[in-house]
Amino acid sequence: MRILFFSTTFPDASSPTRGTYNASLVRALRKNHQVSVISPRFFTEAYTGRQFRKKRFRAPADLVRQGIPVSYPTYWYTPRCFQNWYGDQMWWSVKKCVQETLKVFKPDAVLSYWAHPDGEVGRRAAELAGIPSAVIVGGTDVLVLPQRHGRGPKIQKVLNQSSAVITVSKGLASKVCEMGVPEMNVVTIYQGVDENLFECVHTRSMSRLKLGLSNDVAHLLWVGRMVEIKAIPVLLNAVALLRDQGVRFQLHLLGDGPQRGSMEQLAAKFNLSEQVQFHGCISQDAIADWYRAADVTVLSSDSEGLPNVLRESLACGTPFVSTNVGSVHELLFPEASCLVLPRDPVAFADAIQKMLTPEAKQAASAYLPTSWNNTARKTARLLNALRGERKDERRTDLLKACVDSELMCGEIPCASPMKEGNT
Repeated sequence: MRILFFSTTFPDASSPTRGTYNASLVRALRKNHQVSVISPRFFTEAYTGRQFRKKRFRAPADLVRQGIPVSYPTYWYTPRCFQNWYGDQMWWSVKKCVQETLKVFKPDAVLSYWAHPDGEVGRRAAELAGIPSAVIVGGTDVLVLPQRHGRGPKIQKVLNQSSAVITVSKGLASKVCEMGVPEMNVVTIYQGVDENLFECVHTRSMSRLKLGLSNDVAHLLWVGRMVEIKAIPVLLNAVALLRDQGVRFQLHLLGDGPQRGSMEQLAAKFNLSEQVQFHGCISQDAIADWYRAADVTVLSSDSEGLPNVLRESLACGTPFVSTNVGSVHELLFPEASCLVLPRDPVAFADAIQKMLTPEAKQAASAYLPTSWNNTARKTARLLNALRGERKDERRTDLLKACVDSELMCGEIPCASPMKEGNT
């Protein structure tokens, strides 16, 4: 099967950590199928410098070696305004690239990530080629964006007109159905984990030695993009409380983003310079050692879908503390995780202390994540079913076949929903 993958959230050689989960899915799909990628780049990153010269984007070397072609057309849009027209603006920007790819690659299905504007363009590309389309919903695109700048109707239209909607959690599936999408069109496929990279065979002491970390203090780890919705000030408030309580620790923040400068200033304001370290973007290979070296992974976000950061942490044998937002509760693992209400630094600090035990570390080591190969297999099965669907077939029969094939079954062993009020 030939699959066209479309999303702005995809890495290039200069930004290898951008959309690594999408790259992992594409790599896994490529093992049994042909895959071509179109990943638009915002004009603000494509044209830089005083002379406004266009930057040339190249695919990461490993994707090139696997024979996965990636195109990076420029996406022209109106920053911060007319956001409900972003789908039209993106289509106008990349239509030529899409047409050329359809002509040469001749895909059997289009798979896109992010409902709007990416999903709208993916649907239009599929419509142009007369093939089915599926859009992967990640979280914020249906939890937050529908309430902003009139984008709700546009997002609902994308979800309803796509051949199928793939959600990365059951909670997101419920949200998509609340937006008017028929349940028979919504399928949950959990994202995978690179089981060869994120594993707990290597010991904590080995990883700490490799990273030059001391064994005399507890190590807390945060991984992500530094944006407002991640609520990093809550985390800094929480660790300031731990410091005042005499807990010896270091908080390591891996990632970059528009709020990094202000967060560094806030950490200094809280006199946390000795306890908090900003490391910037780290490669996937190095992140695995950071997970294993840490005592606890922390996430204080106001909104999430089902973050792979927490799944990767458990796969490396490290417990986590997170706010109870989105579908994070689907990852609640007995004795190895703790959820608290958002914007509550006191509860967050208490939860971190609760997870700083050998028992929590041992419990996390029992976690068995799904693999990207399994995720890719199920995704391809769905696309192939959509591709073979005839007009006289009932959609309920198609989805029944998916259920019988365990396409909609959960992938997180031993996970149990958190009861309301628990921490």
